[in-house]
Amino acid sequence: MKKSILSILLSLTMILTGCYSSDEFAEETTVGEIVVIPPKASLDHVEPDQSEVSQIRSAWEEAQNEELPAAPEEPEIIVIEHETTTVTTEPVTETTTEVTEETTREIITTKPKEIVLDHKNAREILDEMTVAEKVGQVILARYPSGAVEQMAQYKFGGYTLYAQDFNGETPTTITAELFKVSLENEIMPFFAVDEEGGGVTRVSRYLAFAETRLPTIQAALKNGMTVEEWVTEMVTVLESAGINLNFAPVADVAESRNDYIYSRTVSLDYEKTGEVTAEIVEEMNRQGMMGCLKHFPGYGANVDTHTGIAVDTRSRESFEGKDFIPFRDGIEAGAPMVMVNHNIVEAFNDEVPASLAPEVHDELRGMGFGGIIITDDLGMDAITMYTDEPYVEAFLAGNDMLCTSDGEAAYKALYAAVLDGTITEERLDESVLRILNAKLEYGIIG
Repeated sequence: MKKSILSILLSLTMILTGCYSSDEFAEETTVGEIVVIPPKASLDHVEPDQSEVSQIRSAWEEAQNEELPAAPEEPEIIVIEHETTTVTTEPVTETTTEVTEETTREIITTKPKEIVLDHKNAREILDEMTVAEKVGQVILARYPSGAVEQMAQYKFGGYTLYAQDFNGETPTTITAELFKVSLENEIMPFFAVDEEGGGVTRVSRYLAFAETRLPTIQAALKNGMTVEEWVTEMVTVLESAGINLNFAPVADVAESRNDYIYSRTVSLDYEKTGEVTAEIVEEMNRQGMMGCLKHFPGYGANVDTHTGIAVDTRSRESFEGKDFIPFRDGIEAGAPMVMVNHNIVEAFNDEVPASLAPEVHDELRGMGFGGIIITDDLGMDAITMYTDEPYVEAFLAGNDMLCTSDGEAAYKALYAAVLDGTITEERLDESVLRILNAKLEYGIIG
């Protein structure tokens, strides 16, 4: 009603001001509270018809007295009565049906339907998985060139990426690639790296991802950076590359500056290492980046297990009074994952590497750790010089995930072991539940 009145008023205004068609623009004209900008210049003024003026004035006065309906506080209800009992509704409405002897009453409200997302818990997800999918979930494989096809076949729990995987990439290209891989698995995979800082950087070494390489936590603290600043820099770089799991912080303590592991540690002090480790874990959790304490039960002065077997002769008391301190602090701070090293630790098992020793895993669980235990890479020389098929042994020792350069071999070995009963499905479920819970907690799935 008011739109038509306004239209008439504008017409009258144009009549009153002489606004008619022309090729040039006219000046603004104000009538009451209405500003009219005629599209064309006016020609000769023509007096308006008095009957038209009277008609418009009458309409204007009528409009001023018109009472508009108040906005309803509750949704409008429309009642439709008909004989059929079939009810069809649009998804944006709610419909209830009352059936009487003679008619069916549809009561339709204009209130939109409330959408409730069906978020499943870890147990519900597990119950829908096949044995094959469960086996795939406990494997963290080396990222291959044909990751999309491999993920479609094996449904791995995730991939570990190395520096060469980011060479020549940008945040846009690598995240797009990882997204394609993730589409092949209903359960979002881990995309993991070792971004400790300094020499062990997979992403920040490239200018496409960071202006400067992430420093080690040891160097950062010496140069005045706070733990929060260091973690923020690390998380920013990793998130830009699509990474959701970082194998950090290093909770090891070296015995001297000459030890292999020293440059990757916080310091030579066990208590200080524990404090900083806990702070890093808390800050990573606060910023939503999943981390991993490494390398349990503590590296000490041992040689590099990437290139050979290391034998640790320290006593149990030495581990309990020193090396366990940073791991306990990190666990209490909420670390979701712990990596076990490949040293042969005689205090717990003098025959096999720690990653294959049930006694080492029992020790870790005895600290109250309920998260994911993962091996260091099973393709390292400390393992391959010991055995060619470590996968079933590593899983039965207590690891939840196997970090391996040969995901297909690990999958086939574990799947065969489940089929022949060497690995029970109950034992498999325990590890898969821990993995699913972590992925839910960190928003990797959900």
